[in-house]
Amino acid sequence: MAGSNRVATGIFASRVVGLLREVILGAVIGTTPAADAFRIAMRVPNMLQNLLGEGSISAAFVPVYAGLIEERRETDANKLARQMLGFFAAIVPLLVALVILFARPLVWLTTLGAVTGPRFDLAVSLTRFTALGVGFLVLSAWCLGILNAHRRYLLSYSAPVLWSLAQIIALLAALIFDTSLEQAARWGAIGMVIGSIAQFAIQLPAVMKISGAKRPAFNVGPDLMTVLRRFGPAVGGRGVVQLSSFVDLALASMLVAGAPAILGLVAPLYLLSISVFGFSVAVSELTEMSRSGGGDAAVAARVRLAMRRVLLPSGLVTAGAVGAGAIIVGTLYQRLAELLGRDGFTSASTAVAAATLAAFGLGLPAAMTARVTQNALYAMGDVKGPARIAVARLVVGGTLGYLFMLQFDHLAMSADGTLGILPSGLESTASRFSTITVDSFPHWPPWERLPSADREASPYVHFGPVGLGLGAAAASWVEWVLLRRRLRTRLHDSISTGLGVWIALAGAAAFVAARLVALADLPSPLDLLVVGAVIASVYMGTLYFVGIRPRRTD
Repeated sequence: MAGSNRVATGIFASRVVGLLREVILGAVIGTTPAADAFRIAMRVPNMLQNLLGEGSISAAFVPVYAGLIEERRETDANKLARQMLGFFAAIVPLLVALVILFARPLVWLTTLGAVTGPRFDLAVSLTRFTALGVGFLVLSAWCLGILNAHRRYLLSYSAPVLWSLAQIIALLAALIFDTSLEQAARWGAIGMVIGSIAQFAIQLPAVMKISGAKRPAFNVGPDLMTVLRRFGPAVGGRGVVQLSSFVDLALASMLVAGAPAILGLVAPLYLLSISVFGFSVAVSELTEMSRSGGGDAAVAARVRLAMRRVLLPSGLVTAGAVGAGAIIVGTLYQRLAELLGRDGFTSASTAVAAATLAAFGLGLPAAMTARVTQNALYAMGDVKGPARIAVARLVVGGTLGYLFMLQFDHLAMSADGTLGILPSGLESTASRFSTITVDSFPHWPPWERLPSADREASPYVHFGPVGLGLGAAAASWVEWVLLRRRLRTRLHDSISTGLGVWIALAGAAAFVAARLVALADLPSPLDLLVVGAVIASVYMGTLYFVGIRPRRTD
């Protein structure tokens, strides 16, 4: 099995189980204030995990460690693995302790003070739980780096299945014992800690066997110094990415209650395709490029092949996200909530989540291919360039997301999907999309928020998260342009595949097909099965008609 296929298999398994976790979470606590608190509590420690974890490991450690293996310097490679373990063993416990100690100001900072009252107190309590699992997640990223360098992809990328399974079991137990929404969120946080431990434990035996890193080393050698010199810019780059996630959550916290929960439910649907089709190729190519001795020409050839493999599915998943979002969200979240007798996810939640998924989906092709160009730069030792580009992405996404979200927060829908009047006395008019416009839409001035009473206790579901999705989509395209330009300059060679126009054509045809299925109003879950088969057939058929054979890309 090819490296990217092993990565894709592992990621697909973990993302599918992760999606199941989100489905259960949506059914158990829905888009309620308790769900907001849980999302906030997961974000605070995850920022620490992602700063020190997989992204930084991929940029700084993997190229150096894989290079030592390729040069058959096994002793030096083993020493570097032990030194990296010592590095993490020294700093991670301290940082976890700081998160637990300063959970209250960290939650306030994460939401920029926009969340108050019971939501805030619950988020602080849950953060102290989830922080305990962060150290094990960072150590899991160390395991992943070593396994990837040895081309052992399947174990490292399927291990997160245990992380999700532990939370699923905890949430189902909360459902069985009919706990309150707040208690169910606490059970989910405890499951996160147990899953973090399991994720690290299942990888450790294989890592110890292939790397010889049976105990940490606390000395600093030349290879570790090389990693640390790259690690600073890599953490900075990841810091910008995490700052982007921080900004999204902080901005969502300024919207009507329920917006952070909707973003959390949409995220796995959006990230599934990026991870399976984009990240899987990028990860395996990082290892191969790092171990390649063919120079820039060889790297350019691998980039073109990798870009082709990512582009081909990008049109399909974009058509599904944009054209069939209501079917996907309605089947996975609303239908299950109804079957379980929970009322936290309504038809209005489906409408807003589907529109948010469509907004994010507009940036999917750029986000998927950007991972390949970014990792190609990492393989060439360029860490600072992607970090600076990430800053540009943050500025664009944050600025546009803020302006768009405030506009869309003036659109709302009642819990059962019908019209209603907000109690604030603000002007409300029915639009042809069966939504409510609050105090005019578009709204002027564009930076004016809804009154705090409506944000904390509105009986309606507002479309504010859609604006954040549009800002993220625009930022993804900016990042794609800048990364592509930088890589082309570094390689002095073209990385174009010539597929863009044909992918767009096939994606447009699949989108039309998805909308036709949606208009048929088939019962759930039949509609999900039909739309999946239809858009796949139309997309593949269009590519076949224009002479492109997806099966030949491998």
